[in-house]
Amino acid sequence: MEQKVIFFDIDGTLIDFGGEFPESAKEALQKAKDNGHKIFICSGRSKCQIEKRLLDFGFDGYVCAAGAYVEYEGNVIFEHHLTSTQLDKLFSFFNENNIIYMLQCTDRVISTRACFEEMFDNFKKRMKGDMPKNISKIFESQEIDDNIAANTAQYKNAEKVCYYKAGFTYDKVNELIGSEFDVTAMSFKSERDASGEITVAGVTKALGMRKLIEFLGKTREETVAFGDGPNDFEMLEYAGIGVAMGNASDDLKAIANIITTNIGDNGIFNGLKKLGLI
Repeated sequence: MEQKVIFFDIDGTLIDFGGEFPESAKEALQKAKDNGHKIFICSGRSKCQIEKRLLDFGFDGYVCAAGAYVEYEGNVIFEHHLTSTQLDKLFSFFNENNIIYMLQCTDRVISTRACFEEMFDNFKKRMKGDMPKNISKIFESQEIDDNIAANTAQYKNAEKVCYYKAGFTYDKVNELIGSEFDVTAMSFKSERDASGEITVAGVTKALGMRKLIEFLGKTREETVAFGDGPNDFEMLEYAGIGVAMGNASDDLKAIANIITTNIGDNGIFNGLKKLGLI
């Protein structure tokens, strides 16, 4: 069997929006590893936001912060950070428009208290008040700084910026902040219209994938990617085979090579099985 390099988004792909990591997905991932394939997380989350249950599972590496950080077998092979000038520009825009925001760094997440409370409240609503113990990894790296804009020089390893509750769509935000940056809608459907993720233009999951396969001496044709949301377009388009989850957005399904079942209906297992990888 030809060895594949397989990339998996987290939210909506490996982990459902109720915080569940399906047993069928765990079984499928292990079977894929046993069959000689390499498996990688490919997420908008920074490394510090990945939960212990995923870190301990045995992935071969990580593409994090939407491509700004790439790690293989414990070694960092690529990093990209926003400059202080870029952060100043973004934070000025947010403050002028009364938009709450947070900063994802390699080792921590910095947010204003208002932003943290908004994120935590939204998360509790999605979980219907039932917060699983193992989900705390997402928040334990969070630090509060109500004056982020004045302290940009402190954040040398800033990878990505997220904002919430803007007064206009993410397309409008993209237009207003200029071509230096890319804006992507949030993975969580309820937050997509007024919330988004910002990276430097050209820094995408596809870039992180390319850096990784170049390091491994592999080709695009040897890659497979599973995703469901707005920041998975480049990932599925770049991969040799792009797989959309059954719960993916219709526009992502339209560009996928195959569509598997919903995350809660053995989506990862069925997708890998359909491809003959397990």
